[in-house]
Formats: sequence, C-alpha cells, structure tokens
Amino acid sequence: DAIRADRLHDAGATAIQELAWALAEGVDRLAAAVASGTPVATAAGDCAFVFAVGSTYFVEIAKLRAARLLWATAVSAFAPEAEPVGPMRLHVRTARANKSLYDPYTNLLRVTTEAMSAAIGGADTLLVEPHGFDPHLAINVQRILAEESRLDAVADPAAGSYYVEALTDALAREAWALFQQIEAAG
Repeated sequence: DAIRADRLHDAGATAIQELAWALAEGVDRLAAAVASGTPVATAAGDCAFVFAVGSTYFVEIAKLRAARLLWATAVSAFAPEAEPVGPMRLHVRTARANKSLYDPYTNLLRVTTEAMSAAIGGADTLLVEPHGFDPHLAINVQRILAEESRLDAVADPAAGSYYVEALTDALAREAWALFQQIEAAG
C-alpha cells in the first residue's frame, strides 16, 4: 500500500505540506515495521510514495528531489548500518485539479510540462492522465520525453542548477520543520 501524497496535492496542500505529511506517514510505517522485527532496509524498501505534479514547474522538480533527501534522512535515523538501504520508490502522476473541461489542448500542454517536472525531479514511474484528449497522446508525451528529450538517460538532470538546488534545499528545510511539528504533536 503506497503512501499517497497525491491526495494531499489534489486537496490543495502546498509542496511543503505534501512532503511533511508524506514523510510523517512513511516514518510511522517504518517505525511500526521495525518494531515488529522487520529490518530497516526491508521496511524502507517496502515503502512506496505517490506524488502528483502540478503546473509550478520548478517547485515540482524541487519537491520530488526534496522528497528523496527527506526520506534518506528519515531512514538514516533508524541506523540501518548492517545493510544498504535503496533509494525512495517514487511514483508520480500528473495533477487533476488544474485541468480545464473546455480546452483539451491546454490540458495536453499542462501534462507535458508536468511530466517534464516529474522526469527531471527523479520519478521512478510516471502516469500521464488524459484530461479531455485521447489517451494515446498521454502515452506519447512519455515516449517523447524518454526517446526524443532523453530525460531518462541522465541520473539527475537538474543537478548543479543553482535555482533548483536552492529551491530543493528550501523545500526540504521547511518540510523537515513541519514534519518535526507533526511528530511532536503525535
């Protein structure tokens, strides 16, 4: 059962709120699994996260990058020294709330930039949802990004970009502070 941060996105949460609440749920699941005797690496590997990406291009890239940083920090707090822990499993889909009923071509443009954000941000899997346009176009968006833009050929396409790195750091810091408040509240 995946941790569904995409539902928070659909409900209007900010990127910081999505990150903090997803991390809190992930840590709760990790703590419960470790308490029942599951090794940390196995428990962390069993956690999968689902995020939605919206139209705030750079924020969405940074959000996904920050999610990976935050999860690595949280997992390391469980001291998994005996075995290596794999990276966060990150499933991403395009947003639903920002789509128009009357302009499918604008929706196609929106899902294209959202898919680019997901790919650059480091999504493991991507679902482009068609909103008023043919489903084969949604599949083609993914194909074009992979086969023509080669976004899947680079480990971290945003690495070294001052703006993306600074935004990632800012989101991670603010989300960590909110996460600490959530944890303190129980």
